Amino acid sequence: SFLCLVPEEAKTSSCMEEGGYDTYVHDALGLVQACRANAAPCGWPPASQPLDACHPEATFYEGHFLKVLFDRMTRILDQPYSLNLQVTSVLSRLAAFPHPHLHEYLLDPYLNLAPGCRSLFSVLVRVIGDLMQRLQRVPHFRAKLLLVRRQLMGLVPGEQMDHAMLFKGVVVLEEFCKELAAIALVKGPPEGPP
Repeated sequence: SFLCLVPEEAKTSSCMEEGGYDTYVHDALGLVQACRANAAPCGWPPASQPLDACHPEATFYEGHFLKVLFDRMTRILDQPYSLNLQVTSVLSRLAAFPHPHLHEYLLDPYLNLAPGCRSLFSVLVRVIGDLMQRLQRVPHFRAKLLLVRRQLMGLVPGEQMDHAMLFKGVVVLEEFCKELAAIALVKGPPEGPP
């Protein structure tokens, strides 16, 4: 699901001669193994536990930390490149941890959400919706996006252009979706109830 989020007209990695998705899977394997080793002393359950103490009428709150990260993700198309890299790095690391509730909340695209609640996937879906509207208004979107990607890779000299922050955000978004897909693949589905 994460691989299919970014629309074809906003994808650029397939046009470049890069390692591609296999590199992300290899990197995700190392990250997930490191996170499992770091979390082993915590004694987290291998599967989601029913939340018996939960009050169904209570409003879910994602917490201050995830709220800040999700709010930053909603602005990925309007933020500096370095900030986008930091936010996506933190979210990737969180997604790699073996806690079943974190796995479900950050990597399950089919998670049922109460009205007004959001998950990482739902945030990304909204960002993609915003991107689809914006790319219609930018002339020569794809060509400029490819140029910015080449600039970020150091293949061509950097030059000022309109909407550069948007294009850099799109490149980070595409790569982040591939990274999340690789982490989800390596971790596999969360274990079911015992």
